[in-house]
Amino acid sequence: MTTEKNTPLSATDYLIASKQAEIQSLNYLLHMGQLVVMISDLIHALQKERGASNIYLGSKGSQFEQSLQQLIGQTNQHLQAFHQTLSTIHAEISSHAGNSRLLNRIAYVVHGLAGLDGVRHQIHALNIRPDLAIRVYSELISGLLTIVFETADAAVDPTIARVLVAMFNLMHGKELAGQERAVGAAGFAVGTFTAADIQRMQHLIDAQERCFELFTEFANPAALALWQQYASRPYLIDIERLRRIAFTGTPPHRAEQSDHWFDLLTQRIDDLKSVETALEVYLQQLCEQKVHDANASLNQQQDLIQTLGEDAAEGFVVFLTGHDSASLKPASLDQYHPEGLSPRLGRSVFELVQHQAQRLQHMHDELEAARTALEERKLQQKAKALLIKHRKLTEDEAHRLLRQMAMDQGKKLVDVSRAIIEMAEIWRVS
Repeated sequence: MTTEKNTPLSATDYLIASKQAEIQSLNYLLHMGQLVVMISDLIHALQKERGASNIYLGSKGSQFEQSLQQLIGQTNQHLQAFHQTLSTIHAEISSHAGNSRLLNRIAYVVHGLAGLDGVRHQIHALNIRPDLAIRVYSELISGLLTIVFETADAAVDPTIARVLVAMFNLMHGKELAGQERAVGAAGFAVGTFTAADIQRMQHLIDAQERCFELFTEFANPAALALWQQYASRPYLIDIERLRRIAFTGTPPHRAEQSDHWFDLLTQRIDDLKSVETALEVYLQQLCEQKVHDANASLNQQQDLIQTLGEDAAEGFVVFLTGHDSASLKPASLDQYHPEGLSPRLGRSVFELVQHQAQRLQHMHDELEAARTALEERKLQQKAKALLIKHRKLTEDEAHRLLRQMAMDQGKKLVDVSRAIIEMAEIWRVS
């Protein structure tokens, strides 16, 4: 019996495998982009339902009963679409390497959404406090946002990563605006803003500004243009005026101011959703285009390698569109002696490999900016968690303390956060 000798894999085999791995990653991002779109729509529906529930509970059931039922129906439609998308991509995200944390986040959200009907029944029966109902919705939305964050954090394509970072910060800022709407509506309704209410509103305003700064840094031109258009809306002046009234602690015209505030912030949130929708469309188009381009590039490489391998034609061959072969050092090519390849194929494979390596390095460098923004948020959240645990602070108090420390020390917020984490590690080891 004869044993066929295994043929060693060549450089071209690994070159093609590299491109196929890139396509696999892009297909994964395409599917995760579809999930992010579903999450965006579901969050907006939950925000609207939360606002209506707050008014319904605050009015003891005399307001928004019919509107609330309609909004619940809309939320359920988005909830169904979210679950359908999860089912469609379940096999892929479950088998994708390094997805343990993402899957844990999804499990948390799915569990929370399963209990939403029970909370709705309590709201309908006026059997739950408004602040507790708001907390349930807010925690669900926060969980959904962490899925978007994990998706952005794992993105390997820099252009897609930038869009996801922009989308996460816009969605997060919109959620903070929703929370500000709730705090303001409650304060205007009772005619009093406590010191804690004022501090809470100030924190929400500051956090929104930081989110929107990051959004404008990473957003694509079309979404940014839409954002700038909405930034000049006349109602924003009214929002600022009502904020100043709230900060006095004793606003007049309770019911009138409360309704006006709620309507203004709702308009603001709806405008933010319009920008978010523009980002959604761009994200889907971008993912689809990236997959298409990568497949076309793979086919081009395979055809080129096959043609060169046959070694049928003589003369100069254009290896890569847009690639400047003059930028390659002649010494590098002269010293390259591929075993078992024709001179022309060996030289071409070298250029293909070097071009792909340069392109991947460029992608890595571009990713750093997006990942830096995400890493800064991770550090700040971890530092706040440490302050909450060890100093017995609320999240707002921890955030204010971080900001004060940064101002006092003349440092960036991220640097103060990193120092707190490092100090906690030292004490833990000691």
